[in-house]
Amino acid sequence: MVELIAKRYGTAIYQLAIENDQIDVVSSDLALIKHVFDTEVDFVKIVNHPKIVVEEKIVLMESVFKGKISSDVLGLIVLTIIKGRQSHLIDIIDYCETMFDAYNNIVTAHVTSPDPLLDSEKDQMKQRLEMITGKTVITEYDINETLIGGLVVRIGDRIIDNSIKGKLAQMSKTLLEA
Repeated sequence: MVELIAKRYGTAIYQLAIENDQIDVVSSDLALIKHVFDTEVDFVKIVNHPKIVVEEKIVLMESVFKGKISSDVLGLIVLTIIKGRQSHLIDIIDYCETMFDAYNNIVTAHVTSPDPLLDSEKDQMKQRLEMITGKTVITEYDINETLIGGLVVRIGDRIIDNSIKGKLAQMSKTLLEA
């Protein structure tokens, strides 16, 4: 259900940004909203509190964001409040960011290794992934000691498992099938 809501509202704001040629403006507006929601926990509690009436939530949001974000994005916020979907606002923003990244030919690669990578290895990894994908790659790094060695790279739905743990699991599966 959350994914459907995020997709519906996110697609609407994305299409509006494309139509009005305001991708950068809308993207920065959404980043500002996300920053406020990430840093102001009490603000989020108030916005999502069921006993606070819709009109008060709208006034609160307008007082915080009016003049700081575009009227289209402010309209999205108001619409989510009217429809009782304000608790999904971050999911909607995340969906929009994904669509904006795709529009700008940007992908995020999640790289997991058993040990921290050196900066030179990170640079090589990023360059190699950009060459393979033909896109600008934003890399995020994680440590998972159970991999033993090698790397696991996830870009969207694609997973490249070149870890020793993964190879051992594949060998075990092959032996059990035989």
